[in-house]
Amino acid sequence: MENRIKEVLRSKGLKAGYICEKIDLNPSILSLYINNTRKPNQTRLRQLAKALNCSIKDLYPQVKVSRINFYEI
Repeated sequence: MENRIKEVLRSKGLKAGYICEKIDLNPSILSLYINNTRKPNQTRLRQLAKALNCSIKDLYPQVKVSRINFYEI
């Protein structure tokens, strides 16, 4: 499933390093998320969306909500 993390970062004018510091994430892990090599868990996904001040749907447009506060990527 495609993600739009890189596009959201660009549109907000933010650097990946800033986001990594804000949510205490290793930059290499964020790179794996951006390249769709690895998927974030529920907690990390919420933290990422909050740090970018956007919705999870903005990061993963095809996300399906299975139940309240649970997102299937």
